[in-house]
Amino acid sequence: MAMTRAIRRARYHQEQKLEISLFPFLSIFLCVMGVLSFINVLNSFSTPQKIELTAQLEQGYKVAFQIFSLPDGIISVPPTKNLSKLKAVVDESDALVIEDILERRSRSMARLESHQGSVMNLAKEPDIDDILETILDIRTLNEIALKANYLYEEFLLFGIYPNGGSAYQKIRDVMSFTQDAASISVGLEPLDSNWSLNLKKASN
Repeated sequence: MAMTRAIRRARYHQEQKLEISLFPFLSIFLCVMGVLSFINVLNSFSTPQKIELTAQLEQGYKVAFQIFSLPDGIISVPPTKNLSKLKAVVDESDALVIEDILERRSRSMARLESHQGSVMNLAKEPDIDDILETILDIRTLNEIALKANYLYEEFLLFGIYPNGGSAYQKIRDVMSFTQDAASISVGLEPLDSNWSLNLKKASN
Protein backbone atom coordinates (compact mmCIF):
# COMPACT_ATOMS: atom_id res chain seq x y z
CA MET A 1 0.00 0.00 0.00
CA ALA A 2 2.82 2.35 0.90
CA MET A 3 4.48 1.47 -2.40
CA THR A 4 1.34 2.39 -4.29
CA ARG A 5 1.17 5.80 -2.62
CA ALA A 6 4.83 6.47 -3.43
CA ILE A 7 4.22 5.60 -7.06
CA ARG A 8 1.22 7.94 -7.21
CA ARG A 9 3.21 10.75 -5.59
CA ALA A 10 6.03 10.24 -8.08
CA ARG A 11 3.55 10.30 -10.96
CA TYR A 12 2.16 13.68 -9.98
CA HIS A 13 5.42 15.18 -8.76
CA GLN A 14 6.34 18.16 -10.96
CA GLU A 15 9.83 17.97 -12.35
CA GLN A 16 11.87 21.15 -12.36
CA LYS A 17 12.48 22.31 -15.95
CA LEU A 18 15.68 23.99 -17.09
CA GLU A 19 14.76 27.51 -18.29
CA ILE A 20 17.10 29.54 -20.54
CA SER A 21 16.62 33.30 -20.65
CA LEU A 22 17.07 35.03 -24.00
CA PHE A 23 17.21 38.49 -22.47
CA PRO A 24 21.04 38.86 -22.52
CA PHE A 25 21.22 37.80 -26.18
CA LEU A 26 18.38 40.09 -27.26
CA SER A 27 19.77 43.06 -25.37
CA ILE A 28 23.19 42.66 -27.01
CA PHE A 29 21.57 42.18 -30.43
CA LEU A 30 19.47 45.34 -30.08
CA CYS A 31 22.46 47.35 -28.90
CA VAL A 32 24.50 46.26 -31.95
CA MET A 33 21.63 47.11 -34.31
CA GLY A 34 21.26 50.52 -32.71
CA VAL A 35 24.96 51.31 -33.10
CA LEU A 36 24.96 50.20 -36.76
CA SER A 37 21.87 52.30 -37.51
CA PHE A 38 23.49 55.35 -35.88
CA ILE A 39 26.68 54.88 -37.92
CA ASN A 40 24.63 54.59 -41.12
CA VAL A 41 22.73 57.80 -40.40
CA LEU A 42 25.95 59.59 -39.45
CA ASN A 43 27.63 58.55 -42.69
CA SER A 44 24.71 59.84 -44.77
CA PHE A 45 25.25 63.31 -43.31
CA SER A 46 29.03 63.43 -43.08
CA THR A 47 29.86 61.73 -46.41
CA PRO A 48 27.63 63.01 -49.24
CA GLN A 49 27.26 60.60 -52.11
CA LYS A 50 28.43 61.56 -55.58
CA ILE A 51 26.47 61.46 -58.78
CA GLU A 52 28.15 62.17 -62.08
CA LEU A 53 26.89 64.67 -64.58
CA THR A 54 27.75 62.93 -67.82
CA ALA A 55 27.33 64.36 -71.26
CA GLN A 56 26.04 61.04 -72.51
CA LEU A 57 23.50 58.99 -70.59
CA GLU A 58 22.17 56.31 -72.91
CA GLN A 59 19.31 53.82 -72.71
CA GLY A 60 19.74 51.81 -75.84
CA TYR A 61 19.51 54.20 -78.77
CA LYS A 62 17.80 56.81 -76.56
CA VAL A 63 20.02 59.59 -75.20
CA ALA A 64 19.20 61.83 -72.25
CA PHE A 65 19.34 65.62 -72.26
CA GLN A 66 19.76 66.01 -68.50
CA ILE A 67 18.32 68.92 -66.53
CA PHE A 68 19.02 69.06 -62.80
CA SER A 69 16.48 71.15 -60.92
CA LEU A 70 17.85 72.70 -57.71
CA PRO A 71 16.43 75.27 -55.25
CA ASP A 72 18.53 78.00 -56.95
CA GLY A 73 17.63 77.04 -60.51
CA ILE A 74 18.71 74.45 -63.08
CA ILE A 75 21.86 72.95 -64.55
CA SER A 76 21.53 71.65 -68.10
CA VAL A 77 23.83 68.89 -69.38
CA PRO A 78 23.31 68.42 -73.14
CA PRO A 79 24.53 65.27 -74.91
CA THR A 80 27.20 65.71 -77.58
CA LYS A 81 28.92 62.34 -77.93
CA ASN A 82 26.95 60.80 -80.83
CA LEU A 83 26.08 63.92 -82.80
CA SER A 84 29.19 63.62 -84.97
CA LYS A 85 28.12 60.09 -85.94
CA LEU A 86 24.65 61.33 -86.78
CA LYS A 87 26.07 64.18 -88.83
CA ALA A 88 28.06 61.70 -90.92
CA VAL A 89 24.97 59.86 -92.18
CA VAL A 90 22.70 62.78 -93.15
CA ASP A 91 22.60 65.13 -96.13
CA GLU A 92 24.55 68.39 -96.22
CA SER A 93 21.74 70.70 -95.09
CA ASP A 94 20.91 68.56 -92.07
CA ALA A 95 24.62 68.22 -91.29
CA LEU A 96 24.90 72.00 -91.04
CA VAL A 97 21.97 72.08 -88.60
CA ILE A 98 23.59 69.41 -86.46
CA GLU A 99 26.91 71.27 -86.55
CA ASP A 100 25.24 74.43 -85.23
CA ILE A 101 23.57 72.54 -82.37
CA LEU A 102 26.79 70.69 -81.57
CA GLU A 103 28.79 73.92 -81.37
CA ARG A 104 26.32 75.53 -78.96
CA ARG A 105 26.21 72.42 -76.77
CA SER A 106 29.99 72.11 -76.76
CA ARG A 107 30.32 75.70 -75.53
CA SER A 108 27.82 74.96 -72.76
CA MET A 109 29.71 71.84 -71.68
CA ALA A 110 33.05 73.68 -71.79
CA ARG A 111 31.66 76.26 -69.38
CA LEU A 112 30.59 73.52 -66.98
CA GLU A 113 33.87 71.63 -67.23
CA SER A 114 36.05 74.71 -66.72
CA HIS A 115 34.19 75.88 -63.62
CA GLN A 116 36.29 75.88 -60.45
CA GLY A 117 34.48 74.72 -57.33
CA SER A 118 31.09 73.10 -56.95
CA VAL A 119 29.17 72.70 -60.19
CA MET A 120 25.98 73.29 -58.21
CA ASN A 121 26.95 76.97 -57.91
CA LEU A 122 26.23 77.30 -61.64
CA ALA A 123 22.49 76.73 -61.18
CA LYS A 124 20.42 79.54 -62.68
CA GLU A 125 16.77 80.36 -63.15
CA PRO A 126 15.37 78.71 -66.30
CA ASP A 127 15.03 81.19 -69.16
CA ILE A 128 12.00 80.77 -71.42
CA ASP A 129 13.97 81.38 -74.63
CA ASP A 130 16.61 78.83 -73.58
CA ILE A 131 13.90 76.28 -72.79
CA LEU A 132 12.25 76.76 -76.17
CA GLU A 133 15.60 76.51 -77.96
CA THR A 134 16.46 73.29 -76.11
CA ILE A 135 13.11 71.71 -76.97
CA LEU A 136 13.39 72.76 -80.62
CA ASP A 137 16.93 71.34 -80.85
CA ILE A 138 15.82 67.99 -79.43
CA ARG A 139 12.85 67.77 -81.80
CA THR A 140 15.03 68.77 -84.78
CA LEU A 141 17.68 66.15 -84.02
CA ASN A 142 15.07 63.43 -83.52
CA GLU A 143 13.40 64.26 -86.83
CA ILE A 144 16.73 64.31 -88.67
CA ALA A 145 17.66 60.91 -87.23
CA LEU A 146 14.24 59.50 -88.11
CA LYS A 147 14.51 60.78 -91.69
CA ALA A 148 17.96 59.21 -92.03
CA ASN A 149 16.70 55.95 -90.51
CA TYR A 150 19.41 56.29 -87.84
CA LEU A 151 18.79 54.88 -84.35
CA TYR A 152 19.11 58.00 -82.25
CA GLU A 153 16.46 59.69 -80.10
CA GLU A 154 16.93 62.29 -77.40
CA PHE A 155 14.64 62.65 -74.40
CA LEU A 156 14.50 65.01 -71.43
CA LEU A 157 15.60 63.58 -68.09
CA PHE A 158 14.86 65.75 -65.05
CA GLY A 159 16.75 65.20 -61.80
CA ILE A 160 14.78 66.92 -59.03
CA TYR A 161 16.42 67.95 -55.78
CA PRO A 162 14.33 68.73 -52.68
CA ASN A 163 12.88 72.25 -53.00
CA GLY A 164 13.80 72.20 -56.68
CA GLY A 165 10.29 71.64 -57.95
CA SER A 166 9.55 75.25 -58.90
CA ALA A 167 12.21 75.36 -61.63
CA TYR A 168 11.03 72.00 -62.96
CA GLN A 169 7.41 73.19 -63.00
CA LYS A 170 8.37 76.32 -64.94
CA ILE A 171 9.97 74.20 -67.64
CA ARG A 172 6.95 71.89 -67.83
CA ASP A 173 4.64 74.90 -68.11
CA VAL A 174 6.64 76.18 -71.08
CA MET A 175 6.59 72.71 -72.65
CA SER A 176 2.82 72.54 -72.38
CA PHE A 177 2.48 75.61 -74.64
CA THR A 178 4.72 74.49 -77.51
CA GLN A 179 4.07 71.81 -80.09
CA ASP A 180 7.79 71.10 -80.30
CA ALA A 181 7.55 69.23 -76.99
CA ALA A 182 4.66 67.00 -78.05
CA SER A 183 6.84 64.21 -79.42
CA ILE A 184 9.63 64.39 -76.79
CA SER A 185 9.74 61.73 -74.08
CA VAL A 186 10.29 62.92 -70.50
CA GLY A 187 11.87 61.09 -67.57
CA LEU A 188 11.84 62.12 -63.91
CA GLU A 189 14.27 61.10 -61.17
CA PRO A 190 14.07 62.39 -57.55
CA LEU A 191 17.49 63.13 -56.03
CA ASP A 192 18.60 63.03 -52.40
CA SER A 193 19.54 66.34 -50.76
CA ASN A 194 22.87 64.83 -49.57
CA TRP A 195 24.03 64.07 -53.11
CA SER A 196 26.48 66.47 -54.70
CA LEU A 197 27.08 66.92 -58.40
CA ASN A 198 30.43 65.83 -59.80
CA LEU A 199 31.08 66.74 -63.43
CA LYS A 200 33.51 64.60 -65.41
CA LYS A 201 35.07 65.61 -68.67
CA ALA A 202 32.81 64.79 -71.59
CA SER A 203 34.14 62.40 -74.20
CA ASN A 204 32.97 63.49 -77.63
